[in-house]
Amino acid sequence: MKVTHEGKDITKLITELTWSGDYKQAARTVDFGVAAHPHDTNLPTVDMQMGDMIKLFDSDDNELFQGYLFYREKSINGKEISNLAYDGLVYLLKSRGTYNFKSMTPQAITQKVCNDFGIPVGELAPGSPLNRLFDAEQIYNIIMTAYTIESNKTGKVFMARMNNGKLNVTEKGWKVARYILDGETSISEAVYSESMEDSINRVKIYDEEGQYVGEVTLDGIPGILQDIYKVEQGQDAQSRAKGLLKGIQRTAELEGLGDLGCIAGNAVVVQEPHTGLAGLFYIDADEHTWSEGQHTMRLSLNFQNLMDAQEAGQLLENKDRAASSKSGYF
Repeated sequence: MKVTHEGKDITKLITELTWSGDYKQAARTVDFGVAAHPHDTNLPTVDMQMGDMIKLFDSDDNELFQGYLFYREKSINGKEISNLAYDGLVYLLKSRGTYNFKSMTPQAITQKVCNDFGIPVGELAPGSPLNRLFDAEQIYNIIMTAYTIESNKTGKVFMARMNNGKLNVTEKGWKVARYILDGETSISEAVYSESMEDSINRVKIYDEEGQYVGEVTLDGIPGILQDIYKVEQGQDAQSRAKGLLKGIQRTAELEGLGDLGCIAGNAVVVQEPHTGLAGLFYIDADEHTWSEGQHTMRLSLNFQNLMDAQEAGQLLENKDRAASSKSGYF
């Protein structure tokens, strides 16, 4: 592990570092302590300012994280300064915009808003054109709404992630960590849970006048747990209703030796006989910690490949309004 501040190596001053992410929180973070003491003149000082660039590298000098200092805390009696940095996605999470998009693909929408906020773009998954009006919406939600609409059409699951300072929106869960989590060698703790608390096994569909037009169901859940879907103009009612169905949620929490391929959005193979966890799991959240020369990790795993689905903005009311509106920012 190597840490730099504005290009200067500060690894030797790091007391502990945690690199973490969650597919629902989008921006990855680095939380780290820097050794400091008000009366030790031999200890080098690091002059960090808000917004400074922080980078994290692996042992082969491959960049793992590139982000900006957003929080610092120090105490007169403390022996370290606490720091928190976010990757570039934080600017899309903390900013809002108003846009009117006409016949623009999700990748074109993403490129447009990123250009407006100075965020470099890398790989963007392709999609079909859509019309959408966004009024003072969070920029990240605008991007993910466009890709949620595409997901509803194709069944593909997407995730936004920063790589080497560029925003990428790619299919989630296709990348599998080479590291196999094994109960005998790499896992120190494992907890498995099942829950029906959010399950939905029947969705009834009603049109705009409130008339019943059909329903979709899900097997394997006792009793009836029902939701309602009201048809919206231009939407595939069956696909949207099926998207509301939720089976029994099965999750796992694992702790063990760290592997850099085990991050949110990737998948991993687990072999843990005591809890019965065996097979391919999707990583919902990860937390990697380096302390006293040891790299450990904590993972939240899911049996399902879930997307941070968003539904910001609204469809254009009619064709006349769409025709009179220009694409882009206004």
